[in-house]
Amino acid sequence: MKTSPASCLPLILGIIVLGIPACSKKSVRSGGDTQALQEEMARGEMAKGGAKEGTSPSFPDTSFSGREDANSLRGLDRNPSEERLGGNAGSQGGAGRANGVIAKADSGAAARQLAEIRAEQVASVAAGLRDVFFAYDSFSISDEGRHALSGNAEWARSNPYAQLKIEGHCDERGTSAYNLVLGEKRAKAVRNYLVELGVVPTHLSVVSYGKERPFCTEHTESCYSQNRRGHLVVKTGK
Repeated sequence: MKTSPASCLPLILGIIVLGIPACSKKSVRSGGDTQALQEEMARGEMAKGGAKEGTSPSFPDTSFSGREDANSLRGLDRNPSEERLGGNAGSQGGAGRANGVIAKADSGAAARQLAEIRAEQVASVAAGLRDVFFAYDSFSISDEGRHALSGNAEWARSNPYAQLKIEGHCDERGTSAYNLVLGEKRAKAVRNYLVELGVVPTHLSVVSYGKERPFCTEHTESCYSQNRRGHLVVKTGK
C-alpha cells in the first residue's frame, strides 16, 4: 500500500522534536564553560585516586604568593632607578669618595706649594739676594750681574747650610720651548759663576721657567728687561 506525503508529515515532525533536547544538551557541554570543565576534570582526578579529600583541584598555580621563587620574579616589577641604586650605588659612591679624596689631595698639595713659595720669598728678601739681568737673547753675565753675584756668593759662604735655587726667566717673545732652553742657560751661567766665587756646587740647583712666570706683564722693552733675569731663592723645604 502506498503512503502519501501528507501521512508521513506527523512522523517527520516527531523525529525532529525528539532530537532537539539531545542537541541542546550537547551544545551546553561543549560551549566553553571553564568552571564546568575544571570541575569535570577534578572529578576525574578524584575518581582515579589522584586527589585527597578536602584538597582543591590540581591546576597550575600562576600566582606569586607563597612561592619560594617569588622574589626572583618580583624583580621584574622594580623601578629601574631602584635597580641602579641597588647595583651601582656602591661603585658610584666609591668613585665619588675617590674623586673627593683626589680633590682634597690636590688642594692640599697646592696649599703646601703656595705656602712654600711664600716662605722662600720671605727668606730671599731677608737674605738680600739680588737678581741678575740679561740682554735680549743672551745668557752672558754683565759686569753689573757679576757685582750682584759677588754679594750673593758672600751670603752663601756665610750660610754654609743654605740651599739656593736659581731660576732662569725670559721675556714673552719667542716660543715657549726656545725660552725654556734660554732660561736654563741663564740659570746655569749664574750657578757656574757662583761656584767660581767659592759657593759649594751641591748647595745650588737650577730650574727654568722660560716665559711662564713674568715679573712684569706690560708689552714694553722696560718690562721685558725685568723679565730677562736669573732669580735666586733660598730654599726652605726639604
